[in-house]
Amino acid sequence: MAAVQDGSLPWEGARNLADLGGLPLHDGGRTAYGIVWRSGAPDDVSAQGWTDARAAGLRRIVDLRNAVEREQQVTPEGVDVVHAPTEDPDDEDFLAECGPWLDHPRSWAPNLGRYPDKIAHAMTAVSEADGGVLLHCAGGRDRTGMIGSLLLVLAGVGVEGLLLNYERGFRGAAAHRGHTMAYDATTGAWAPDRPDADRDPDELERAIEARRPALREWYATFDVTGYLEEAGVDALLLRRLGDRLRGSEPSKQH
Repeated sequence: MAAVQDGSLPWEGARNLADLGGLPLHDGGRTAYGIVWRSGAPDDVSAQGWTDARAAGLRRIVDLRNAVEREQQVTPEGVDVVHAPTEDPDDEDFLAECGPWLDHPRSWAPNLGRYPDKIAHAMTAVSEADGGVLLHCAGGRDRTGMIGSLLLVLAGVGVEGLLLNYERGFRGAAAHRGHTMAYDATTGAWAPDRPDADRDPDELERAIEARRPALREWYATFDVTGYLEEAGVDALLLRRLGDRLRGSEPSKQH
């Protein structure tokens, strides 16, 4: 199954699935489709869904979840899986600083600052993929939003494009109980996330509105290229990844 013109792909069983293609670039044009997709955990994707994903060019899954979240090991035929957590859920300092903001772009800068090696591993896994990549965490919203934003900045997407992608992921995660576990800053413990039925109907819109300024500030103040180079990501890989997302280097698909 080929990607439809708007990049949407009906992979059966996928949750919060979207293509990072079609986002506006600084110098005109839009990001290329079929290079990077993002989603919630793909544990429920059917055999037909994986067949369609591979036909669309998927060759690698980069799983950003922590080991405790990976109850099911998804390894579809013809697709390799790289585990690349972006945090350490047992790190007390991380939880003290980022725990109250794990679902907020306010956590991005300190999260990135604490774990450059982990972030470099995730970015390298995306950039070295021989074909399309599915990037996911549990809900496809927070960790996926953070790493996806790094990728989009490298491609030359501006803050409005980042906001559009982030908000789509945030709304998509709210359509289901995307997170298996959530950190409770009050108790200092991990617990099952509450069902969406318990949420106020206007809570989603208030949450998105509250997060826009933080994402804008992150975009304006965080040097993505400098950070990744200092973290040890090869500059040529970064350039290749940006070019692929811009559509100026063809992806390798079989």
